[in-house]
Amino acid sequence: MAGGTFVLPIAALTSLTAVPFAQLATPATVGIEILGIELGQETSETSQQEILTLIHRSTASTLPTSTTPIPLFMRATAIASLLTGSTTTNATGIATVTGTAVDTIQLPTFNVINGFLWYPPADMRVTLAPSRFLTLQFKTAPAANTWSGGIYFK
Repeated sequence: MAGGTFVLPIAALTSLTAVPFAQLATPATVGIEILGIELGQETSETSQQEILTLIHRSTASTLPTSTTPIPLFMRATAIASLLTGSTTTNATGIATVTGTAVDTIQLPTFNVINGFLWYPPADMRVTLAPSRFLTLQFKTAPAANTWSGGIYFK
């Protein structure tokens, strides 16, 4: 992925619980660096505090919607992501099978009215080695909303 910046889109998810709702999986040949995460709700004006977690997993979770990451720069020379979509690699939706957790990073709390924006400084970015899985999920089941956003990486 030399020079490529991509987003795993998270679009209009509902009925989320405390299980993975987005997963990135690296192939055997390449790792990634997480640049940022954006997540917001589309349906509520009610204040509610939430906590997201990033979980490194040793085995895949299974999510219902295969989601191939898209390049952020739509130009003739843009390269395609080496992370391809399938329900056990790069996917979104409510996980039906949860992979084995290795490490958990609790992200900053946020209020759903404002949404969640997380762009850590370069020396604090999460990296994912080849042949690894990373999931995003709420620490506890969130309020009933429709959630959209993306995980940005290179």
